[in-house]
This record gives sequence, C-alpha cells and structure tokens, in this order.
Amino acid sequence: MIECSISALAEPLAATAALATAYVIVEQPGPWGHDAIHDSHLPAAMADHLSSAAGTGTRVLLARHRSRPERASDGTRHLWIGFTAPGSVRMRHTAHATDDDILSLDLAAIAANALPPIGEKSDAGIMFVCTHSGRDRCCAVHGRALVSELTQSFEDPLSIWECSHLGGHRFAPTALVMPSGIVYGRLDLTSARQIATHLGDRTVNLDHCRGRSAFAPPLQAADLAVRHFANILDADALDALWVRDGRAVPVPPGVTLDMIASALTEVRHVDGRAWRVSVRQVPLPNARQESCGKAAQDGQSWVAGDVEVAAPWRV
Repeated sequence: MIECSISALAEPLAATAALATAYVIVEQPGPWGHDAIHDSHLPAAMADHLSSAAGTGTRVLLARHRSRPERASDGTRHLWIGFTAPGSVRMRHTAHATDDDILSLDLAAIAANALPPIGEKSDAGIMFVCTHSGRDRCCAVHGRALVSELTQSFEDPLSIWECSHLGGHRFAPTALVMPSGIVYGRLDLTSARQIATHLGDRTVNLDHCRGRSAFAPPLQAADLAVRHFANILDADALDALWVRDGRAVPVPPGVTLDMIASALTEVRHVDGRAWRVSVRQVPLPNARQESCGKAAQDGQSWVAGDVEVAAPWRV
C-alpha cells in the first residue's frame, strides 16, 4: 500500500489544521506510542490530567529534542503554554517545569486565555515538527528526516523540536509554529528553513500553510484566501469572523461545523481593512488514505470563493 502522503497529494492543504485555541506542550523524551500521552513514560497522574484537556479548546502535545535524549538531571522539563487567537497571542515558557507545575495546570482556563504564572513570557518563535511514528509511518519517515536535516543546517537548532501527533499525517512533514498556532504541511528543507528563519517576525509561508489552528476550517480557508489576494504575510495581521444577518460575529450562535456546508466570512486586518469571502465544502477529486495502512476514502475540502473588499471596520 502506498504512503498516505502520496495518496493525498491532490488534496488541498488549505483549511486542514486541527482546531485548537491554546496549546500545552510538554517535553517528554523517549518513545511515544499511538496515544502519546498515555503510551509514553509520563507519570500516570500527569497523563490522566493532560488527557482531560479534550474538549476544552486546549491541545496537549509532547515534545523532544535530539540534543536532550533525557530529561534534565533535576527531573524538570521544558514546558510551553500558549494562547493563539488573533489579538491575544501570547506564550509562556520554562525549561524547569516540575511535575507539580504540570499537574496544577487549569487546561480549560488556558483555553480562555488565563495563562498560569509558570516560567516567563516568551515572544521567541519555535517550530514543532511532527515525528510521531506511533501514529503514522509518514510522520516517522518524513518528519524525522526533515528534523535531522534542519537541525544540522539551521543556526538555532534549539528553536526546532519534534512533537507528537498534529493531525493530518497525510500532509507529512507537518509542523506547528508557536505562539501563532499556524500549521504547515508538505514541508521540505527549503520551505522549513524559510519558516524557521522567520520565526521571530512571524512571517507566514503561504505555499505550505494549512491554516491557523485558532480558526475553524471555514475561517482558515477565508484567512488564507485573503492572504493570497492581498499578499499579507504577517501572521498576526488578520482575524476571521462569521457573517450572520449582515454582521460579523466571532461565533455563529447555535451553529456547529457539521451543520455548515457553506458560509460567508469577514476577514479583518489590524489596520482597518476588511474583506468578505464566501467558503463552501466540496468533494475531493479522488479518494485518499487519511493514514498509512488505512483504505482510501472520499473526503471534503473547504474552498474559498471570490475575495471582495468590504467597508473598513473600526480600528
């Protein structure tokens, strides 16, 4: 059976980032099984606590670095806690998180932008490449090869980490950039180096961008359509909203994604410019494997229509 990343080459990258408003990323060296949190060597109480993030809007990932095959001698870990919604992006980081620090995290509060006073505020961009072999062969083969090449050739290898499952291994190699929460796919060394080089100024690589994970997939499609239309590369420049009854709103009341086949959106720039974009779900042209070893199946993608300039919004 062919690799899932080969079978899905015709599937668009846009609007495929898994939805998450916030992230907790915990250093955990060593192997990760299919369920990274429980199938690793995390203490059982910590694994149970981190797993309780499901449904809160906070996504938990494990991370490791080739220069740190073991935890620090004092038993502490690197820990990143980030909120990624536009207008409120921020992240905290410590290289010395204790087990008690992690057990104390209020995962639902983090999704509401209440970050705990652990570590220090960090504006330093960091890139996490999925190498989770326990979930998919493509991430193991292509993700690990990319990390190896990148860390050997990049000036700041400590800004490049491996991470557990990001979703969408058929787009491997995939990566998450923090604190923006932007997700990439089908990376090669050239594109990964370009992204890594611009971690500090948060420039988006449009050719490999899957979307901003704080946005639902229809809004990811609209955001990327406007970025292409107006050549906007600043990760923090745009916000995307639903349009209901002629008004742009953050969340459509009573509407869930499985109820939506098409939508009208408004994308706003921090300088006051705005655009209206219609988006719709369309069938993929070909069946594809969602993961290596699985049978090919049909799927849907979110596609943006024409981008129309809208009346400026109040800054």
